[in-house]
Amino acid sequence: MATNTLMNDVTSHISGHEDPEHLLDGYLLLATDGSAGSDGAVALVAALRRQGPRRLDILSVFEPAPMPVPSLDPSLAAMTTMSGDSSMRADFYARVDRQLARAFDGLPALELRRAEGSPVRIIAEEAQSTNADLIITGLRVHSLLDRLVGDETALRVTRATDRPVFAVSPTLTQPPHRGVVGIDFSRASLRAAHAAAGIVTKGGTLTLLHARPSLDVAATAEDGIELPYARGVTAALEGLRNTVAAAHPHITVDVERRDGEPAVSVLNYALASHADFVAVGRHRRNAIAHAVLGSVATTLLRKALLSVLVLPPSADDKT
Repeated sequence: MATNTLMNDVTSHISGHEDPEHLLDGYLLLATDGSAGSDGAVALVAALRRQGPRRLDILSVFEPAPMPVPSLDPSLAAMTTMSGDSSMRADFYARVDRQLARAFDGLPALELRRAEGSPVRIIAEEAQSTNADLIITGLRVHSLLDRLVGDETALRVTRATDRPVFAVSPTLTQPPHRGVVGIDFSRASLRAAHAAAGIVTKGGTLTLLHARPSLDVAATAEDGIELPYARGVTAALEGLRNTVAAAHPHITVDVERRDGEPAVSVLNYALASHADFVAVGRHRRNAIAHAVLGSVATTLLRKALLSVLVLPPSADDKT
């Protein structure tokens, strides 16, 4: 790709971009199941509340057992399942209540909305009906069994909602000071850069990282356009850095380039730099494009090594 073409494409994306509202100052929907995996999300919201009043809803969704306990007597099996659900439901909400009491100690009491059913569906519906600006949920490492049975709540919520999702690891208990954004110069990644800048605390640092997939590295070398491509990426990153820095003067914005798979490159750099979170934009992509770049958010959420901010695609994004 020629330098001018890349710069023109990025400039056209930036010129129509409006700096999004600082997400953590907006209407928050905290979804918690009371588990250790959601401790960070609850602690982060508690820290925000201690900074000042927040527009906040708290939601906890109990998911009943998916199948009855085996029994020769169908009526007895149904009764056993109902009894088991009742006991598990009580234990579930008791755990949530204890978690909130610990985190919100000394703060004004807030009502917990209790729901029953599919957590993913109910969280997405609640965010839509309340017009939430940001969904905050927990994050934990997922096993292969979790993937097989579909127990990847944070990942599935990002796919089910049109709202930004901040999946918070248990180690992030205060507003983030350092973030890394995966940049591929799409509209989605530009929105992610501005949104991420808005949640970094004053004096913090945001790194805009562009990773070029291995296939692209080989192609540019073979076609003899390595130097123009590198110059174009450098100029485009600097242009984006200047735009984000001007809109968010309270933080430091820097840039990095890497060769390699985007998800791995972003994650490795974030871990090495002790980042508090990574941010990515979710794309409207066809199957082929998704196989190359669409796995970034999925990989980061499944690794669950640090918090992940995912920006949804907008209506004007290209497919």
